Amino acid sequence: MKTNSESMAALFDNFAEQLAKLLKDGKTIVDKDGEVHQITPDAATFNVVRQFLKDTGTTIAPNTNKKVNEIAEMLPFTGSEHDGDEAYH
Repeated sequence: MKTNSESMAALFDNFAEQLAKLLKDGKTIVDKDGEVHQITPDAATFNVVRQFLKDTGTTIAPNTNKKVNEIAEMLPFTGSEHDGDEAYH
């Protein structure tokens, strides 16, 4: 069966939009009393987003994105602990 490229593109775009919505708005849950709440995404959701970005080859060069720089500055290490290390892949 041949895959329709327009359908695949629409699926990809919809998936990306849903991930963006989850990151922006969080998840909607209903508590035991029936009240609706918005919560921040859980680790599994962040992992899906991370993997999606990795699978699609999305990268950001160091020091080119303010949001990424802010996250990097909050990390409890600088990366200097790996200076001089050879990477083995």
